[in-house]
Amino acid sequence: MKLSAAVILFTALFSLAVLHPAKAQLLNPEGGLGPTTAEDIRAQTLTGSHFNEFWTYHFFLDDGLKVHITFSAANFGSLKSPVTGVRVSVYGFDSNTYQLSREYSIDHLVQHEDTYKFEPRPERTVWFKGKLPEEHEVRVETSKDGVNYDIHLKLSDIVQGVKWGDGIYTVGDEQIGIFTHIPYANASGFVEINGKRKEVSGTAYMDQTFQNQTTTRLLDSGFRFISHTDSQNWDVLYFMLPSDAREKMTIGHRISSRDGNLDVFEANNIQKIDESRTFGKRLAHTMEVMMIHPEGRLEVVTIKRTKDDERFSVLSELSWVARRAARSFLGGEVLEFRGEGELHLPGNKKLNGFYNFFVVD
Repeated sequence: MKLSAAVILFTALFSLAVLHPAKAQLLNPEGGLGPTTAEDIRAQTLTGSHFNEFWTYHFFLDDGLKVHITFSAANFGSLKSPVTGVRVSVYGFDSNTYQLSREYSIDHLVQHEDTYKFEPRPERTVWFKGKLPEEHEVRVETSKDGVNYDIHLKLSDIVQGVKWGDGIYTVGDEQIGIFTHIPYANASGFVEINGKRKEVSGTAYMDQTFQNQTTTRLLDSGFRFISHTDSQNWDVLYFMLPSDAREKMTIGHRISSRDGNLDVFEANNIQKIDESRTFGKRLAHTMEVMMIHPEGRLEVVTIKRTKDDERFSVLSELSWVARRAARSFLGGEVLEFRGEGELHLPGNKKLNGFYNFFVVD
């Protein structure tokens, strides 16, 4: 992989990086939850000298198979020409983990008005499409390093997407958008690697994040947690810790559905972190997070890692020299971890789910 491509894809791992975290004021949205619209899924940026935008899918499928797909669009000004990209991770296919990343000039991007199709390059079979929440599907057919991938996953019974207030979170002068387009959906289709095809079914989650400035300083870490019981009962957490945040103050949210009744909590701060080693690195094993309801109600929730599936860094694909240059330019390396976990709520209630953390090394 070329160094410039690695920079773009490396940045995609932490789409909520901020401009001036050291003295930044952190603001979550105001108001209650509202529905996302079908139009919200279209790129919110694509103009100006800098932007970052990401559509991140998590598929939890039969027999422990997990597929994670991130589409991106980015412009880093004088660094290089704007690009789109796709990053894929497949865990548990014949007990193996497969990872790949691709990049295309943004000049090739087509966003279809009628089908809501996001197509980074029409000559390639890499896209997502469908008017939410009525229908949606994701397709990736490509190859890399001698491995052929063919993935086609369709969604049904899609729960209406949500956003907190206007969906805009603020760190200093930086505005960051988070739209939870698919908090829960049923998924079915196939995953094929090197000609071996598996028909699959399970559930899916997707969010879209965006900002309009280049990333010049990094977050310390970011934390997703997704719990799916059924279409009426689910929880999603997504919160970020700026690199120099005092008192471990965070931006982000917990959005939950109980028998179809929605609620939102502000992720205010991390009160306690206990770490353990995984894949050679120290990572939060248990976290206590203070949540604040818009009505002022407080509660502490606990996130716990129970099974570590994979670690991923785009820089791992580079040579030692290129990797050192990239780390110097970026100020570090982002390591992403995924696996299974638990969410402990007040009243001794425990939810099983999946974590997706990143840390800056």
